[in-house]
Amino acid sequence: MQTQLFIDMKHALSGALTHLSSEDALTNLTPEKAKIKPEEKYHSCWDLLHHLIAWQNIVIQNLQGEFRDWWNIPEDENWPTEEDLSDEQNFVNLKDQLKINVEKIKHLLDIVNLMEFVKICRGEEMEPVTKFRLMLVFLQHTSYHLGQIVTTRKILGIWDGN
Repeated sequence: MQTQLFIDMKHALSGALTHLSSEDALTNLTPEKAKIKPEEKYHSCWDLLHHLIAWQNIVIQNLQGEFRDWWNIPEDENWPTEEDLSDEQNFVNLKDQLKINVEKIKHLLDIVNLMEFVKICRGEEMEPVTKFRLMLVFLQHTSYHLGQIVTTRKILGIWDGN
């Protein structure tokens, strides 16, 4: 049963049955187009991808036993700065990092004890959570923001997919 659960989670991380793969969500998305916001109050695809990667990295660090205070993530880590947005290579690097992170999490799924508890900080409180729950956070957060990226692309008329 546990083996099948791991297989199913790996499929879910690849977008099977629930959402597009990360590669499909970002296909033909150039840095120039990724910076466009549908309206000033909304995030661009680049903003969303940066934020997605930042939190994937935080969850991966938690899974590897490194403590991160979730309530005190620096703004320039959580969202791109103007300097980040000024260099197109940064966007290319984010797209590459997304692939790397998905592979990392699949590997961690094989080697970590998912029933082991780690502590995360949520405000003033330290909250014990299982590594399995962190895996679900990774999956849910990735799916949510990939959906936002696709929706933003559709709104902007820069979506080629289904």
